[in-house]
Amino acid sequence: MATKNIVVGGFTKEQREKELEKTKTKYGNKGYKFLKYEENGALKSVAVFEVDEAILRKEKSMQLIVIGVGFLVVAAILYF
Repeated sequence: MATKNIVVGGFTKEQREKELEKTKTKYGNKGYKFLKYEENGALKSVAVFEVDEAILRKEKSMQLIVIGVGFLVVAAILYF
């Protein structure tokens, strides 16, 4: 299991708490397990999640596929 830090942004404490709840729901549905929340101010607060390496590999491969398709589209436009 690996840990992943997700930045929770917001100018006020209430905004950060709302964003934390959204983040916990979003990543909980993806299979992440919430561990703790570190309050460090407006743009430095983080939520710490525990995640399986298989999920991280799957997300990384999806990012690479999207980047590859984007590159092919740009290359096709420049070719024509």
